[in-house]
Amino acid sequence: MGFMVEDLLRTEECREMKLICGEQGLKNEIKGVTIIEAPDIVKFINGGELLLTGLYAFKSCSIEEFQNYLQELRKKEISCLVIKKGRLVEHADRKIELLREYACKNGIPLLDVPFDMSFQRVLAIVMEHLFNEEVTLLKYFKTTHDNFTALTLGNIRSENLTRPILEMLEKLIRNPVALYNQNRTCFESTAEDRSDLVFLDNLEDYDPDVLTNYQYWRQKGEQNQYVIRIHMSVGVQMYLVVTEKTPPFTKMDCIAIENAIVALQYEFSRQFAIEELEKKFQNDILNNILNGKVSSDAEMEKSANLLQMDKNGSYRVIVFGVKNEGRAAKNVNDRLMHISCLEEAVRHRFSDMKLHREIDKIVAVRKADLNATQADYRKEMREMIEQVQTEMRYQNKNLSVRAGVGKIVTGLGQLPESYKEAEDALSFIDIGGDISGDGNASVMMFSDFGIFKLLCQLDEPKILMEYIPESLQRLLSYKKPQQEDLIATLKAYLKNNQNLSKTAQELYVHYKTAAYRIEKIAKITGMDFDNANEMLAVRIGLVVCKMIENYNKK
Repeated sequence: MGFMVEDLLRTEECREMKLICGEQGLKNEIKGVTIIEAPDIVKFINGGELLLTGLYAFKSCSIEEFQNYLQELRKKEISCLVIKKGRLVEHADRKIELLREYACKNGIPLLDVPFDMSFQRVLAIVMEHLFNEEVTLLKYFKTTHDNFTALTLGNIRSENLTRPILEMLEKLIRNPVALYNQNRTCFESTAEDRSDLVFLDNLEDYDPDVLTNYQYWRQKGEQNQYVIRIHMSVGVQMYLVVTEKTPPFTKMDCIAIENAIVALQYEFSRQFAIEELEKKFQNDILNNILNGKVSSDAEMEKSANLLQMDKNGSYRVIVFGVKNEGRAAKNVNDRLMHISCLEEAVRHRFSDMKLHREIDKIVAVRKADLNATQADYRKEMREMIEQVQTEMRYQNKNLSVRAGVGKIVTGLGQLPESYKEAEDALSFIDIGGDISGDGNASVMMFSDFGIFKLLCQLDEPKILMEYIPESLQRLLSYKKPQQEDLIATLKAYLKNNQNLSKTAQELYVHYKTAAYRIEKIAKITGMDFDNANEMLAVRIGLVVCKMIENYNKK
């Protein structure tokens, strides 16, 4: 689209110019023009200029100084050199030869202009074309700006304009465009392909050649993709992607994109304000229902209608949380951001659920299928967690999504019971893993706690200590460096049905080491490993220890 060296040579006024060398650079774009009046002009060159010289600025410099000048000039990536011969210059032939070598080596056209043709005329020709291009760009900017402004400000019905904005952008640049959220999941697209955005290994910075506040990248696959990272005014990061299918990506496209981004930011701010009002309204209503603050039947009927829920329907509560498997986020803003990402992921994947957000968790109310078995629902919940985890994988690889699930209740008035169970299930999910044998469980149904459901109702560590047998208490009181190893060995030994070989394999220790530790545990505690009742009590005691540990953390 720009004014190139070959375009200059086609103009009527410049037909007498002769190409000395550097024909491979005839398509170099001319972005400016400068007459070399002094050698230090190189300090003020930005790149892409056409340089005019009669070598008079170098009339007295030595060959070595001239070579140093060319060395500095090489860093600037100029578009073309125009030389006029005939001035009295020391070592003129040698300096012209050096210019020729420089031009050939760097693919820069070296042009010879007739002596009677003034540099001012060449300068005027170039500037005229550059100014014409700038005027064209300004007119295009105004046209696209007016189109997007008319679209966004003329939205009388308050419909979501994200897709219309993308469709208008596609018409302008004649290539498909898509918008992805911060988890790189497709938010909206003008093409049928709505797969996740994947950053390739060849992703590189791209200079759009326009004034911009956004980061542009380019990656090469079956078609080139241009990725623009956008920070929406509502604090959300998104990616606008252009796939270069037909016409090549140009500066004009970047101008259209810049205006489309402004329109998207305006639209997201408007939608955000509307959604926040709706969310707060829904959040307050759900909060009252979940915490048993709706007293009258008439108020419950009204709340159900506002939430578009069946007052007498069957529901269950799911409480989602995030655990940082790496370094725990000490910054409150980081934790809030993690919960925001979790909410967005759950809302995006499961639009049928009613959500209530709290500082450290997301509470979801979901319609229950009374015909599904516990096994079916357990499988469905695991798949749900996997989908949400996939949605969040780009935020932080250490973030682990977890969920506690309450029982099915009939009627919105019974939701507090399911909510309490879901909270307890999430609170004791680590313990749940020990109970079920799943290890690090990602989802726990309160009904799977069995007898431990009773212990979950206790919130006094002193009372819980009564459920730890004396023999295990002796081991817990054994304040020596080996204590942690002994407790870990006891857990593994009981988990593996008192099989020493499997215990040693799980702990990555020698068989004799495992046997020695079990003997030492028996000596310290007096445990009778052949007594089934005592071993059951110890198993329960180990779980209770973890419950006490959780309470102390709270």
